[in-house]
Amino acid sequence: MLNELVRLESVDGQELESLTRYRDSVVAAQGAPTGVTELAEHIEKTLPAVIDAANAVREEASLAIAEQEDTWAPIAGRLMTWVNLERDARLSDDTVKVLDAAKKWVAAHAAELRNQRLEPIAEQAREIWSELRQESNVDIGSISLEGSNTRRRAVLKGSVDGVPTEALAVMSQGELHALALALFIPRATTPNSPFRFIVLDDPIQAMDPAKIDGFIRVLSKLSETRQVIVFSHDDRLATAIRQLAVNARLVEVARETGSQVCVAETLNQATRYVDDVRALVLDENVPDEVKRRVAPGLFRLALESAAQQVYYAKQHKAGESRVDTENRWTSVKKTRAKIALAVYGDAEKPLSQWQILREGRKATLNIANAGSHVGADMSITRSEVNDLRKTVDGILAE
Repeated sequence: MLNELVRLESVDGQELESLTRYRDSVVAAQGAPTGVTELAEHIEKTLPAVIDAANAVREEASLAIAEQEDTWAPIAGRLMTWVNLERDARLSDDTVKVLDAAKKWVAAHAAELRNQRLEPIAEQAREIWSELRQESNVDIGSISLEGSNTRRRAVLKGSVDGVPTEALAVMSQGELHALALALFIPRATTPNSPFRFIVLDDPIQAMDPAKIDGFIRVLSKLSETRQVIVFSHDDRLATAIRQLAVNARLVEVARETGSQVCVAETLNQATRYVDDVRALVLDENVPDEVKRRVAPGLFRLALESAAQQVYYAKQHKAGESRVDTENRWTSVKKTRAKIALAVYGDAEKPLSQWQILREGRKATLNIANAGSHVGADMSITRSEVNDLRKTVDGILAE
């Protein structure tokens, strides 16, 4: 009976700690004496150890099998799924052939398909360019994509004074910058874009005033459907926004002592001059002689700045070009004439009627005009500064 005890063999990749104990117990049990009495005692002594060791091996082996099943069962399931799919695919060879043919057709016509998708973006880019180009004699024609993989590139065809050419080769720095915006904006605002805002950083570099006007018109149209955020260090942008009477919020972001960031509403340039006058007049550390000489000039700057903003806005609404507006403005030299141009559209029209509509306007004009020549003999009071503010606010309200 003891000779029938099974001597278990090792399994590759598995180490059962209880296997050694089982083997030793079997060897000990099979080394039985020949006498009947001794044999009975030997069996009684060694067989329980064999049974205990066998139970331990059985339990440890069961745990090892369960662990392997947990590891391989999901893989086996996926393999079986793949086998079934592969079997189904063999039954669908005709469909696979059609798909392969379609794939080859798409690869052969990839450039054409890309350009079809690009065309709506290209059309919008041309529209934006027409706003930004202004006096530029470069016109944009077709925009297409050529090449494949890492050799893909955009090709822009255009014309200069009607003569066909590659657009990029003949553009100035300002034109290239405007073109980059014309290409970026349509791509960033496609209908399937999840973003309903657009952020631009210093977008008017190298732009002349006419292109800035066109750029603002583009942003105004964009703002009808999206939030538009523009960061700029260029004061021309804020000035043009005011002159074109665009509904936009202007804020200044400054880093103060201790890197503290301060955000404040941007003051109108004319209002800044008024604040400068007030600060000057109220500053007890500034000599009176300096105040008398400096304040009238600030009066004049405040009035002319307000008048310029109003005049430019009216001209823009009337459809006049920026060049004509600037030429007419710069041709007027006197403060009274500039205010008349802003209020009446006629630099020659007298301001007598306008002056009597609000108290303090006449005195403010006298300080701005006469004070610039005889300022050393004049003292500016807080009341006169208040009159200046009312006068400036009145001009801006025109």
